[in-house]
Amino acid sequence: MPEFLIVLHRKVPGIPEEVPGTEIAKSEIFLARLARKLGVVSLNDFKSQSPAVTDALAQINGLDLSDVKLDKETWYAPAQGLQTVSALRDHLRSHPAAIPNTNQVLEELDLWNHVLTMATKEGVPWHLLVSI
Repeated sequence: MPEFLIVLHRKVPGIPEEVPGTEIAKSEIFLARLARKLGVVSLNDFKSQSPAVTDALAQINGLDLSDVKLDKETWYAPAQGLQTVSALRDHLRSHPAAIPNTNQVLEELDLWNHVLTMATKEGVPWHLLVSI
């Protein structure tokens, strides 16, 4: 099962290097629709990974990407991610039946809110990594 991970551009004291989002990944489709409805950027739009990670994943799966130009890793402003996470949290708290596993998703969104708040205060860019 894929997992979403918050990756910060540099270490921030008090925040683990990888912040998981298994339940968020399970609800990816529901959350993307909800983000559109709320008028915020979808979490999917924050996905990125380094060419080295892409190449490593390809090799694990028996693919040769040596002739492929890989996209550079993209970093996003944490305040923008925080806006999305906050909007999703607020809506799910008010409408708990909006998605199947609301309580578990809210637990992860609470953690993501904390991490992105700290990243905003520290001015540390972030992106979302999909781990398989």
